[in-house]
Amino acid sequence: MEREISGVSDSVSFNFYGLGIALRSSDGRTVEAIRRDFAYFEAAVETPRVTIDVFDEKPDYAALPGLTASIYTLNYVCYTGKERAYTDYHGKGLRTFDHRSENYQVFSDDGDLRHEIGYLTILSAAGQFLDSKHIHRVHALGISVNGKAVLILLPEKGGKTTLALRLLNSEHVKLLSEDSPLITARGDILPFPLRLGILPGGESGIPAEYLYPTNFMRVGTKILVDISYYRDKIGTACPPGAILLGERSLDCDARIEPAGRLRAGRELIKNSVVGLGLHQGLEYLLGRNIWETAGKARLALSRLNNSVRVLRHSKSYRYVMGHDIEKNQQVLLDFLAGLDL
Repeated sequence: MEREISGVSDSVSFNFYGLGIALRSSDGRTVEAIRRDFAYFEAAVETPRVTIDVFDEKPDYAALPGLTASIYTLNYVCYTGKERAYTDYHGKGLRTFDHRSENYQVFSDDGDLRHEIGYLTILSAAGQFLDSKHIHRVHALGISVNGKAVLILLPEKGGKTTLALRLLNSEHVKLLSEDSPLITARGDILPFPLRLGILPGGESGIPAEYLYPTNFMRVGTKILVDISYYRDKIGTACPPGAILLGERSLDCDARIEPAGRLRAGRELIKNSVVGLGLHQGLEYLLGRNIWETAGKARLALSRLNNSVRVLRHSKSYRYVMGHDIEKNQQVLLDFLAGLDL
């Protein structure tokens, strides 16, 4: 299945630290939503390496080859052929990928699903390219304080976005990424800012022009916050300074105290080397055959090397969070204001 975009089409292009990606569709709403998602990286790209065509129509499953599934997840099933790969979103959408041309095609008559598949496709393509350049994502809230990076590793549903929005009001804090800052082979932290996603009701105080709702496969409706809302608060590349290991407590107490480097190393391995919480995590590291698996093993070693470099130049702390969200945030703000890096 391979199609050409027909009719008047809208397009947008991005540059992810050297990777040019272009997306086009006859559906202007999908293109605009993707543009807002990755506005920090929007740039004119003369010859994009990766192209994505998005079609507002149901997939034609009768035209697909008889392949056997290679990966199963809750949200999609993958099929890999010699020349093309197929990702089936349980009958609601389909994504194809041509290995030679690096062209993706997305088919769905659900606007929210087209947006989500396009968003995840760009994240995956950018992640694979950055991995090849030994620049790796870590699942963390990344900020810079006094010219040094602070990585806050929070548990699942730990409130990274809510915390990021609160930190934006602090004069001495810059945001590197709400979800996945980048670690270089030297151990430096690069910004990777994307739109923010908050639950309905959490958008109080944010002007309406910066907000756009969408419905996600697994988490339901979220309100997305445009990058332009906080563009002047985005930090620049900086060396590492501290790692905070977030953990929950049953009481209402909140505190930050020194932590052992070994424990911090374990958490970095989970959130960077394995990539838990990141789109393109463990399933990306597992190869289809011995040669592909060997290549992914080298990738894991590269991620480990970068994480160790960050660890060597960072102070480690436990960030214990209770049930009082305001207190949790204030304890962190007070800590950052007095942090000596």
